[in-house]
Amino acid sequence: MGRTLLLTHADCDGICAGALALCAFPGSDMFFTKPVSILDDIRENGHKDYNRIVICDIALTKRDANDIIRELKEIKSKGAELLYFDHHPLPNGIGKGKLSFIDTVVHSKKACASELVYRHFKNQLPMERQWIAIYGAIGDYMDSTPFIKEGLLNWDRRTIYFEVSTLVMGIKNDEFGHYDSKRLIAQTLAKGKNPSDIPGMAQAAKDAVNRELRLYQFVKKNAKAVGKVAYLESIPSFGFRGPTALFAATTKNKPVGVCIYKREDHFDVTIRTRDTSLKLGKIAEHAAETVKGSGGGLEGAAGARIPKNSLQAFLRELNKII
Repeated sequence: MGRTLLLTHADCDGICAGALALCAFPGSDMFFTKPVSILDDIRENGHKDYNRIVICDIALTKRDANDIIRELKEIKSKGAELLYFDHHPLPNGIGKGKLSFIDTVVHSKKACASELVYRHFKNQLPMERQWIAIYGAIGDYMDSTPFIKEGLLNWDRRTIYFEVSTLVMGIKNDEFGHYDSKRLIAQTLAKGKNPSDIPGMAQAAKDAVNRELRLYQFVKKNAKAVGKVAYLESIPSFGFRGPTALFAATTKNKPVGVCIYKREDHFDVTIRTRDTSLKLGKIAEHAAETVKGSGGGLEGAAGARIPKNSLQAFLRELNKII
């Protein structure tokens, strides 16, 4: 079968999509990436001696999409098989036609990446691996699709929710939040075991729940607001960016919440909303571009990477677009 490189996101859906890809291609080299860094990861690893490259749950950003396509075309010209599974909106100007050189493209905004991967490989996987797809769907708030709703009828959903909660909360704990642990989780799932089978993970999930409850009080005390956006500039833990953004919106009674995580040379921005009419992915993309950053995501959850001196301009642009 040759060597397979697997590039996937490091959240619950990405881990589950990666686990299902591991079921289909045992022994794959798994790396975790994200939209703002996949171009560099492809350049660094994609040109090595791989017969197959599988990409799961990674959005193409407007800034990097054409460069990513050029890199993948070069890799394809050397004979590698390419597979791409994703559910994020494609950037303007990048239709599925531009991805037609890829051997397998499974793209839909109506299902999470885990569901897309499972349904594609369904006939060669044990039926019980459907659990992994359900974990990913619940973790990504995309568990209302017909396929997932039907799947939940086949199993005791209380068990399912326990396991996915163990996974979602467990990876927020520092013990299981780094890439080596997430790789172990994906490998464990691919073997037919569950998150609670991993020693220490259930306790780590409980600890994370306690930390999140304390975080709410911290955000309530420290969040700021400008216009329709609530935000927090620093958080105690990288793994709690999503809840921080949501708690900021909740405690300040704003439609949009933003969590800013400070890096050495840039800010990682996580955005959540309580207004289901907003399309956060597009909002994040446009606002980030105005400050020479990049962004994107789903309608209800998005992110961006912006220069360190651009935070206030970014927040003003968010308000303008909203």
